[in-house]
Amino acid sequence: MSNDSTLLGALAPAAPLAARMRPATLDEVVGQEALVGSGAPLRRLLERGETPSLLLWGPPGSGKSTLAAVIAAAVRAVPTSLSATSDGVAEVRKAVAAAAERRAHGEQTLLFIDELHRFSRTQQDALLPHVEAGTIILVGATTEPPPRAISPALLSRMRTFRLTALSPDDLATLLQRALDDARGFGGKIAVDDDARRQLIGYAGGDARRMLTLLELAVLMTPAGKPVTPNEVLLAAQDRSLPYDQSGVTSALIKSIRGNDPDAAIWWLATALEGGEDPRIIARRLLVSASEDVGNADPSALSLAVAAAQVVELAGSPECDYALAQAVTYLASAPKSPRAGEALAAAREQIAHAGQLPVPGHLRAAAKTYQSPHAVGEPFDLAQEYLPKEIAAKRFYDPSGSGAEAQLRDRITELRATRAARKPGE
Repeated sequence: MSNDSTLLGALAPAAPLAARMRPATLDEVVGQEALVGSGAPLRRLLERGETPSLLLWGPPGSGKSTLAAVIAAAVRAVPTSLSATSDGVAEVRKAVAAAAERRAHGEQTLLFIDELHRFSRTQQDALLPHVEAGTIILVGATTEPPPRAISPALLSRMRTFRLTALSPDDLATLLQRALDDARGFGGKIAVDDDARRQLIGYAGGDARRMLTLLELAVLMTPAGKPVTPNEVLLAAQDRSLPYDQSGVTSALIKSIRGNDPDAAIWWLATALEGGEDPRIIARRLLVSASEDVGNADPSALSLAVAAAQVVELAGSPECDYALAQAVTYLASAPKSPRAGEALAAAREQIAHAGQLPVPGHLRAAAKTYQSPHAVGEPFDLAQEYLPKEIAAKRFYDPSGSGAEAQLRDRITELRATRAARKPGE
């Protein structure tokens, strides 16, 4: 399909759409209200026309590069950009030398270093004297947690601002701006509602990703037609999604715990489509089977173990069916966390009062130990198994959920019988 037969046609400038739509002023920035909203700390700094060196920490497409450019304009500094993925010490020295020359003429330089965490600690520390001397205003961008990724010496001289992934509403605003603004498509194309939702969904909070996908979808749309989900799918090709590992697996387990099999299977699909290792999912299900379902349905653990075995023996994608079976079963099963709570209560007792010696009749080869099997049914003796100091403590409190309700009744009966007897009876 030639450009002449598409909606984009000869309108497409050389610069990518995401670059053309980059905000030029603070008021054009969408999202990050905690940083740039009314009265927010970064806005206050910029309204004063000055700023210390900053570290912008956030996920891809959240606006780190955009904010750096806006900051440079706000403080009337000459912007200089480097990338730690492709530039090294030589480029940093050149940038600093140029900044020193500008400073001699009364100009400030804002040095933006993308992916700052990719510099070694030695390279990062080489920036220290220039930051301290005020030769440069350093603005670094990182997707990694600063304490782990940035030199402590450099981090102590920078103000850290955390950016969050853009919300669906933020992305919808940016999408409409790209369609209406002269820097974008100037109102000359249309995108139907389903395609809008699809673009926002694929973006996963990343504005750059959404705008790039929009631009490709427009290229694939016949002239005079609106962009539809079909063109978005064609533009996406592999349809791979940005994947929030901890967020998705957490949502999966919480949906299981909340007895919602529809939500649980959705998050399972999200995890698998995001490229999650099935073994990680299987491990989480093993924990959930005991932590969330527990003795309310003891067979849940067996099913989770079987699913984990299928993952190891069959691999992906064949194991996906076993994971789906386990997820829907666990989400539908009765729940009881009481077994885990019993363990936590016992550990708390140990932490509070310390460990206690094993009673003599329970030690190995003890002569005074009485085996319940020796007395026959109901295999119960008035024999203490807890240390005498905590003989009255009760750690396990079965719930009335599912099969655990039967355990509750039996344990209540056993405890009552044991309490009514005297040792030796």
